[in-house]
Amino acid sequence: MHSVVRSFRAAFVEGRFAPLLAAFGMIGMRFALFYTQGLPRITSLGDNYVWEPIAYLFAHPQVSLITSTLAVFLIAWLLSLLNSRFNLLRSRSNLPFTAPLFLLSLHPYFLVMSGDYISIIFVLLAFFPLLESYQKPDSYLCSFRASILIAMASLFQIYAFVLFPLWWIGERSMRGPQFRSFVSSWFGVFLVYVTLFSVYWLLDDIPRFVRPFLQFVSFSIPEIPRFSILEWGGVLFVGLFFISNMIFSIRIYSRDKALTLSLMQFVVFLIVFLLLLQMVYWQETFFFLLLSLTLTSYLNAYFYSRTILKNHIYVAYAILSLMLLLYLSHLLPSIETLL
Repeated sequence: MHSVVRSFRAAFVEGRFAPLLAAFGMIGMRFALFYTQGLPRITSLGDNYVWEPIAYLFAHPQVSLITSTLAVFLIAWLLSLLNSRFNLLRSRSNLPFTAPLFLLSLHPYFLVMSGDYISIIFVLLAFFPLLESYQKPDSYLCSFRASILIAMASLFQIYAFVLFPLWWIGERSMRGPQFRSFVSSWFGVFLVYVTLFSVYWLLDDIPRFVRPFLQFVSFSIPEIPRFSILEWGGVLFVGLFFISNMIFSIRIYSRDKALTLSLMQFVVFLIVFLLLLQMVYWQETFFFLLLSLTLTSYLNAYFYSRTILKNHIYVAYAILSLMLLLYLSHLLPSIETLL
């Protein structure tokens, strides 16, 4: 193993204090952005069942910052727990925990607490029954639990509802098509929404129940924006980041065990569809981008935990440098005038 690979693994992948340093580093990054730039003004264009009534609780900037930071910690912990419980990497690695902490602290948008974070937490929880159903002859209970969690996610962010038909691709990859599982998954969603409908029926406010679903017809394919050279460079970097991580990861997980192979193929499938949906609903929500970034952080963690090629490590350092430059461009906007 090359010395560059050994040093990278010792510092980032297997370092004993890497999670602690990453946690403090993430907190420092987020608070530095907050105290230099404040929170961006984000108007929620979506209409949701649960988040809109409770959003006022997080209106204070400090409360929004603290709760969003806790949500990022929970997302990182769930990814790490998913990896360790199902032994997906089959080796010790800190990256499933540290990668999402870093990626979800680069932009001021990530400092604002929103229903997107709560929805993503429910989506990550749905991965647990999905993986538990692997090669089970009768897994309708796992399908039922996963559909309940996705339905709960859609209560905080209605756009999460589109994950339900996509989720069946993952169900099939884990054990093949099963009629009882298919029916139970639909029943889980029906159970959540019939309960919700009953509440609005008792309140005599059926139009309020229908209103969030009208968001799906609000397409907003963006025109070509007038970005600066630095901003276009950032867009190009984000695109290359997603594409390179998917390509590099495919080369690694294609030789891994069947469970990991099935999961990673499903994750790549989800990321591609989420990015396409983000383009369609660009002016309506950033939920799809935030979820795809969360899933990409695990692809990133998986790849750089398994690779032993020094060229890949050089790419990792280059990406890390560009991400830090992106962060500094928001922390110190005057940098843009120098580039």
